[in-house]
Amino acid sequence: MNKQPRKNTPPLRVTKEGNRLARHKYLLAILLLGSVLLFKNLDNIYLWQDEAETALLAQNILTYGYPRAWDGKNIISQNAERDFNQHYVWTWSPWLQLYITAGSFRLFGANTLAARFPFVLIAIASLSLLYFFTVRLHGSKRVAETATLLMATSIPFLLHARQCRWYMAAVFSTLWLLYAYLMLQKQEKRGTVHCALASLLLFFSNYLIYLSVMGGIILHYLYCRRQGCARPSLRSILTPTAAALTAIVPWIIYSRAWDKSNPFEEYKMPLVSRVQLIFAKNILYMNSFIFPLLFAAALAWILFKRRKGDDETSRANSMLILLIIACTIAVLSAMPWMYFRYLIALVPLCCILLALVIDRIMVFSKAVAGGVMVLLIFTNVFSLTLPPYALRFDFLNYLYEITHDYDGPNEGIVTYLRTHGHQDQFVITNYGQLPIIFYTGMRAIGFGQNLRTSGKADWIIIRKGRGDQEYLRSLCAQYQAITIDYPDIPWENRPDPSHHYYRTAVKAPRVVIHKK
Repeated sequence: MNKQPRKNTPPLRVTKEGNRLARHKYLLAILLLGSVLLFKNLDNIYLWQDEAETALLAQNILTYGYPRAWDGKNIISQNAERDFNQHYVWTWSPWLQLYITAGSFRLFGANTLAARFPFVLIAIASLSLLYFFTVRLHGSKRVAETATLLMATSIPFLLHARQCRWYMAAVFSTLWLLYAYLMLQKQEKRGTVHCALASLLLFFSNYLIYLSVMGGIILHYLYCRRQGCARPSLRSILTPTAAALTAIVPWIIYSRAWDKSNPFEEYKMPLVSRVQLIFAKNILYMNSFIFPLLFAAALAWILFKRRKGDDETSRANSMLILLIIACTIAVLSAMPWMYFRYLIALVPLCCILLALVIDRIMVFSKAVAGGVMVLLIFTNVFSLTLPPYALRFDFLNYLYEITHDYDGPNEGIVTYLRTHGHQDQFVITNYGQLPIIFYTGMRAIGFGQNLRTSGKADWIIIRKGRGDQEYLRSLCAQYQAITIDYPDIPWENRPDPSHHYYRTAVKAPRVVIHKK
């Protein structure tokens, strides 16, 4: 006889944690994908010059308690010793990236993987923060999922996330500051604390990005005031900003943050011509790697064509993104440098805008929207509206990079010096001295320093495409030239997508090391 079920059998319970996981299962899948793309083969490529600068200063933090540019053996400098003050305290750039790296070295030792590991963790946290920020910004999980997937597969994001540099700290703190701004818009009590902390984090990641984002926020407040849109109170913005400035202003004065023009790569041209050049270059960078300008018309139609049922708050929030992008381009165009890295905080914001376009396409055809997503991720076909017109498949190239070995000049030089030299020897080179110091412990001078030293070098390495080549050749009369089977390319591998190598350069000239 079959037993009858008891009438009062309690229903199955689903925990709050289980509910949350179920609601955000697509986010978890994207985070898993991002983790694989970011961690795979992370330590295969050696640190290049800028990464080694961060790593060496982090090592000195563990020794001295602060970022000291002189360790008794080597000077850490790429800017004619303008990088530090009279007490050898590092003042060229903010310290956040240095202490993040030092913390990782304390836990895992000073090596390539430990140098990059914390920044990859911050990158994964940034993906999660982008998702929740987009949900709050536009009230749509679908837009948030699309934006997060676009960022997780963005080549600029992936390349810069795998670097021992400030890039991901700036991305995370930009999203955090904007999230805090929306909290202030809703008059949430914790918004003030979040805004102050995010402001500090962003400033001590990168000055220029802080200036750009704060400028965009101010412009958005004025826009909302003029349009009568929902906005935070002026006091709620000024209070956390003033609190952050109590730490920011002393650092600006101490470090002389206004006096950081690069003495070697500053553009020697009239101001107006320089601004025009850098503005054009930034627009080309945006179109090629971040936001294809072909979508600008579609985005304008979505944001400014008023339709019945449109959410005005969402429209006003989109203006926040557009104003920050405009402010960033304006600030960077006025600066004497032209590097892709300063655009990195715009990647998540542009992913949101692209997600809005794809979401509107999805209303008409899910198949077309899916096709657009595939083309955005795997190709640059939508970027061919502006030169250069070469078709690229960067995502496939990236997959090749993280699944194959890569040989660069720093790896070859360091491997040879470790095998045939010792820590008490002295190296002169016109580029790449900082990776040599980090990996071998030798004394080395090079790029951005005075190479005309009275000391007799044990090794002289003349890198192609760099300055002082004739002078260094004049020193090599009594040296043995040794060619090693590694490519002599300008960097080990910069994250700038227009200069990045996805595989070993086989057709490049070989590195030549001169031994005394």
